[in-house]
Amino acid sequence: MKPLTLTNLFADMPEKISIIYDHYKDTCSIIREGVKRRDRLMIFVVLALGFLAFQIISPITSNVLVNDFVNFKFGLNLKLDLTIIGNVAWVLLLILTVRYFQVAVFVERQYSYVHKLENSLNKESGENVITREGKSYLDKYPIFSDWMWVLYTIIFPLLLLAVSTAKIIGEIKIVCVDGLSSSTFLNVIIFILLAISIILYLIVIHKKTKKE
Repeated sequence: MKPLTLTNLFADMPEKISIIYDHYKDTCSIIREGVKRRDRLMIFVVLALGFLAFQIISPITSNVLVNDFVNFKFGLNLKLDLTIIGNVAWVLLLILTVRYFQVAVFVERQYSYVHKLENSLNKESGENVITREGKSYLDKYPIFSDWMWVLYTIIFPLLLLAVSTAKIIGEIKIVCVDGLSSSTFLNVIIFILLAISIILYLIVIHKKTKKE
């Protein structure tokens, strides 16, 4: 006699339910992998943001440390241009942030989709067999989970916007004294793209939450 598992239970039901259940399992796996990618990307964004903040607090020290690290890592004896270091930091921050937002939005969309699959499975089977990602997950939702959601979707994006704004304002102040350079102009463009990405992310995430 086969052990009573959800897989065996749905395998003995009509083909439509088995297909939905297989798709449900695949979607759950996709979500787990997406969450892992999102969390890894968030770490990289925080590191890039931390470097940007370090440049605001102590620009000379931060650039000296980067020079020392690059020379030690690759066995060189070079003095990197400080403007190039700044450009690279901005570009990396933009790329990592945009990628992080893409994955975060993808994960949120998959959660909505898996809820629909649960409803379809329960409707076809005639009882609430699967509720892990839907009713059971949302029932008595813990306060800490609410806090983590606020941290991910409000505080972190606003912190990212605040630090990047402070950094670009500092660079613009230097421009007022030394004149506009191509390096600063590039950073301003990157900041604008970054700010647009943050605002759009906040709109998409909170518009989705409002609908739900």
